[in-house]
Amino acid sequence: MSQKGGKNEWGEDLIKKLDAFLYEKPNRNVMETIDSFFEQVKMPKQIPADVVETDDEWIVRVDLPGVKKEQIKLKLLGNQISVSVEQEEETDQQQQSYQYHHKERRQQRKQRTITLPYAVDKKTAKASFQDGVLEIRGPKNQAEDDALSID
Repeated sequence: MSQKGGKNEWGEDLIKKLDAFLYEKPNRNVMETIDSFFEQVKMPKQIPADVVETDDEWIVRVDLPGVKKEQIKLKLLGNQISVSVEQEEETDQQQQSYQYHHKERRQQRKQRTITLPYAVDKKTAKASFQDGVLEIRGPKNQAEDDALSID
């Protein structure tokens, strides 16, 4: 079925041209450009967290480097703690000699829900944030659902 000038030859030619367009280099190929774009937006898949316990309390440590306390929101629901972080960044560049103006906006939202083997009580749980580490701790007991403020 590979007739000269037939559909199969046309399809093979199209695939070869598409491969050349996507992968061969005169300057910078399209696939490298797409890869470099996604490399610039390095967002971890999940917020790293450690959960430990002592004889009478549980402790959750969450690594949030480069984050400000105001960007963190905590929610409590039964035995779950939900940590969310919203980061906004705006850059503005101007160059008068070329009448060039460039403005970028980036907004990232990360969230992680941590399930504990104990209910979280808002009244006795404590949260602190220092040197990029959020630490939440509380006694091992029953609790109500609510929001928690960070000290």
